[in-house]
Amino acid sequence: MQILLISANRERMPYPVAPLGLACIAGALKGEGHTVRVVDLCFSSDPEGDLIHVLEDFPPDFIGISLRNLDNLTYPPSISYLPELEEVVVILRRWTSAPIVLGGSGFSLAPLPLIQRLDVDFGIVGEGEESMVRLVQSWERGDSPHGIPGVLVKGRDEFLPPLHLESLDTPDRGVLDNLRYLEEGGMANVQTKRGCPFQCIYCTYPLLEGRRVRLRDVRVVVRELRELQTDYGVDYIYFVDDIFNYPPDYTEALCREMITQGVGMRWTAFVNPRFLTPEISKLMVKAGCEGVELGVDSGAPQILKNYGKGFGVEDIVRASRHCREAGLNFALYLLLGGPGEDEGSLQETFDLMDRLASTAVIAMLGIRIYPHTALHEIAAREGVIQRGDDLLEPKFYISPTIGSERLIELVTEGAMQRRGWIVPGLEINISPQLMEGIRKFGIRGPLWELVGRMKRPRMHPLRQG
Repeated sequence: MQILLISANRERMPYPVAPLGLACIAGALKGEGHTVRVVDLCFSSDPEGDLIHVLEDFPPDFIGISLRNLDNLTYPPSISYLPELEEVVVILRRWTSAPIVLGGSGFSLAPLPLIQRLDVDFGIVGEGEESMVRLVQSWERGDSPHGIPGVLVKGRDEFLPPLHLESLDTPDRGVLDNLRYLEEGGMANVQTKRGCPFQCIYCTYPLLEGRRVRLRDVRVVVRELRELQTDYGVDYIYFVDDIFNYPPDYTEALCREMITQGVGMRWTAFVNPRFLTPEISKLMVKAGCEGVELGVDSGAPQILKNYGKGFGVEDIVRASRHCREAGLNFALYLLLGGPGEDEGSLQETFDLMDRLASTAVIAMLGIRIYPHTALHEIAAREGVIQRGDDLLEPKFYISPTIGSERLIELVTEGAMQRRGWIVPGLEINISPQLMEGIRKFGIRGPLWELVGRMKRPRMHPLRQG
């Protein structure tokens, strides 16, 4: 069959991110003998024209659309991506009668309301490599797709739980514009594992990937890194695992394999402070790591407990020290305004950030509420949202104790008084113009490393005053 796969994501802030999931689906379908064409709309200036051109040149028998996110996760200027997705579906329906299946992490967060809202035939919840292959096979044979794990059929409200794959294949990089993502995003993305066993109240990773961690063979990961180097000229990697340094023995094995094979590639990853040791930090540096991002969320002990983080202030302090001693740049990610937040806890966070003197601090205001998370239940119980809300449109939890206006006021004041603070919701030290301008100089890696060296904070002109 001729199968058209479409990445609907057009968001390029803070970086354009290559659709790895779609590349995995493409590889799985090609392995079954199907002919696959991929349309990535991230860099498209004329989505309708590009789609029509492909539909005329490559009449599909089956179409898959990947939705990466529902929105930009930013408060207060939140942007829903659903209008862009609806536009894609309307164009397809106008030009082809091929069946359409919708998948991706964004779809998997709210599959029933999305399939009811959009004119598509099927949905795939969770990891789609095997389910997509089986769905296409059933369509080709004229069989019913009922009984395929994770597959949702338009008009039906029930589906079997999604599969959590034991074997994780290497993405088909040939379907991606790797050079452009490198030049405009400053790095390529690689995944080494799936699954998250932790209990953060807002997190969707356990919903999307399950709680059991499934690891790729370190030799296969290093082979992928080598191919990115030799085939596409990639010299900087971001490991997109929800937590790179867990389990620790796997992190050690991967770093040692990178060192042994002489990969010589610079990279960054998101890490958990609880599992960052002096030995792991030094090993990561030796393997090419230049910086890490720590999801600390808060500097107040009670807020960390409320968030279900599983670590305390002492772990954050210790991990920050390990970064400094190993020579690692490090950014601290904050989620401000969650359950229990008040002016006192916010000041505790400011004080701890001052004490740690990280390369950068990235602060998000409020926490996006997703279905079936613990935060969803908290927000419904407190009346922040209605229990029947499908949450397709972005809704954020902000502690009633502090309120949105006071939170914005205090964070604006605090961030503007400090170096290295990035607040996407207030466009402090970040804007599309700043990001695109920096990339034109060919700078690799996360932009927070550069922002951390700026002499004074910058606020987008539209938000000054």
